[in-house]
Amino acid sequence: MKLARLISIVLVTLFVLGACSKEEQSNVIKVAVSPTIPPMLFEKDGKYTGIDLEVFEGYCKSRGCTFKITAYDWLGMLGAVTSGQADVAFSGISITDKRKEVMDFSNPYFTSTWQLIGLNKRHIKITDLSQLKKYNIAYPTGSVFDDYVKTVLQPKGYYSVDQVNLYPSPAEALIALQNGNVDLVFVDNVMLVNYQKSLNLPVSSSYQVVGFDNLGFAFKKGSKLRDDFNLYLSELGPEKLKAIINHWTQ
Repeated sequence: MKLARLISIVLVTLFVLGACSKEEQSNVIKVAVSPTIPPMLFEKDGKYTGIDLEVFEGYCKSRGCTFKITAYDWLGMLGAVTSGQADVAFSGISITDKRKEVMDFSNPYFTSTWQLIGLNKRHIKITDLSQLKKYNIAYPTGSVFDDYVKTVLQPKGYYSVDQVNLYPSPAEALIALQNGNVDLVFVDNVMLVNYQKSLNLPVSSSYQVVGFDNLGFAFKKGSKLRDDFNLYLSELGPEKLKAIINHWTQ
């Protein structure tokens, strides 16, 4: 009788532990990143860090959930969330109409302007967009700058997408710039500031693009997680969000 009771207790305990384990697994959020976008998401001292990670860590802490990060190149990150391999992607992702067709975005958390940057020693200054024809321009494959070239520069004959040098990440485009393989690189203004202040790179703006884009966290289509994350952004509020951003940008 005692043995039967002991077996019953053990079975119940194992069932409870198993249920907890399954619940914990269901709470693990699969995250896709491209860790080459400072200060939004980048690697430092062997660890991922940046604005996006701090915001998402705050969300998970408030909800009692955990997450697992997988690093990709830029296109791979976007592909992971559109295919459902990842629940969410973040690394300074611009919200565009084309992307909204295949993924759901959070409310915007940051607005950025664009810059064409060059090496200080080259002293390249663009005063008229027709001058772009003389230079080799680079940016990451699948970035928002592709739409800008297609819809703004190309129709006016200033530059063609066929002329663009494409790289898997902004870091590789930047390396190409430093090595003299390209003349100019498209970046968000916040990245330029980070390159100059935090990394002390000898780069500067050659041209400030007229326009801007809103950044958001990208979720797989139909995600309920997106709705709860938007709720968290509201709970966080603009002042606390601004404090997080200022911590990384000033």
